[in-house]
Amino acid sequence: MRPPFVASGGLSMRASARLVCNGARMHWDSLEVFAAVARTGSLQGASRVLGVDRTTVGRRLAALEASLGAPLVTRRREGLALTSAGQRALAHAETMSAAARAFLSAAAPEDDVTGVVRLAVTEAMAPFVVEQGLVALTERYPRLTLELHGGNRRLDLATGEADLALRVDPLRGAELRARCISRSSVALYASRGYLSGRSVKTPAHLVGHRALVPGGELAMLPEARWLRAQAGLVPALVSNSLPALLSAARRGQGVVALTSAWGDREDELVRLFDVPGVPPRALWLVSTRAGTRRPAVRVVAEALVSFFSNAGAAP
Repeated sequence: MRPPFVASGGLSMRASARLVCNGARMHWDSLEVFAAVARTGSLQGASRVLGVDRTTVGRRLAALEASLGAPLVTRRREGLALTSAGQRALAHAETMSAAARAFLSAAAPEDDVTGVVRLAVTEAMAPFVVEQGLVALTERYPRLTLELHGGNRRLDLATGEADLALRVDPLRGAELRARCISRSSVALYASRGYLSGRSVKTPAHLVGHRALVPGGELAMLPEARWLRAQAGLVPALVSNSLPALLSAARRGQGVVALTSAWGDREDELVRLFDVPGVPPRALWLVSTRAGTRRPAVRVVAEALVSFFSNAGAAP
């Protein structure tokens, strides 16, 4: 029997679970659509994230607004913005959607959670997901095998290189689905020993300081570009390894840009200030339509969502 909704951000348009709101029927799918529109700020963005066409997104959103009797978004020049009603509803919609997906994963018989699930993450994120308890899933599901691919090269989910990926920007493709599971600001950090009592509270205070700069495939990160643009900052180390940059920062060898969720956990480092002009870093859980039909993939996906919910955000 086909489930009424699909986990990990999936939409099942022909068989949707429904709620009754103000005497009108409301689809679970509409909550997914509303949350995606709120995160991306456009119908097209939500369409890309959910893997459905723009018309369907617009229709689902309009149906949800009709069932609630209130507009949830308003159109502005820069895109869609939440109304006051939309702002109040968003947290509840995301909670309900997450609960529905978690229900499917929890209800999956242990015998169905089998086979290999391949997870692609960045080099910096690989130790984090292990520390949060990723491998413990194999104790609960003995027939589950995990493959963890840590690196900055993007594996191709569409061709089967991985079943799930954690990335800082959503991968695009007709068969891919992306779900934002955390956001974190990007800030500058330095060790107490490096600072030696010097106050660094603005970019002007960085003149003459040494910088630890992302390079290689990480050179296009907004914070890397910002660091390179600071005329008074001296590049001491350029590397495509964030753990290497962090290690140098711990040893007092310069200032480093990190997500606040990562940097704030480092006892040896002091947070200086948020990098100007760099928006909060989103973390996206990417999957394929086919992959989310497998109970094993759904179980791993929901575990990842739980890890980052409990930890606040990601490296």
